[in-house]
Amino acid sequence: MVNRYSGEIRINPIAILRKDDFNNDGDIQDIDELISEALDINAEISDRLKKLKTYLAKSGHTNSADFFFADGGYIGMRGISDSQLLEMKSEGLIELFDFATDKSWVKKYGAQVGLVWEDGRAVEI
Repeated sequence: MVNRYSGEIRINPIAILRKDDFNNDGDIQDIDELISEALDINAEISDRLKKLKTYLAKSGHTNSADFFFADGGYIGMRGISDSQLLEMKSEGLIELFDFATDKSWVKKYGAQVGLVWEDGRAVEI
């Protein structure tokens, strides 16, 4: 099965605090503000993980999905259908990585998910 999407369970507050930009200088302007934001983000992560755990237990995806630690401080998820991943995204449980942003992936697998590469982007067939 070829998936267009891969699920990402974000658990690293540093990546969120830096807005996934690790190419900046990393200076912290206001530590009090950063700590407050980190506490809020950790509470959101904890809440989302509790909801995800409940969802996975009810759906049975823990037996069918493949979970792995990924670079960037998140838990990757694959092995279930794109429609199931999109449903989880719509419920705010996961983030998605869209392979259709990669030209070589679209050229190799795009036809299997109804995509072709045209004018510098993936388009539906």
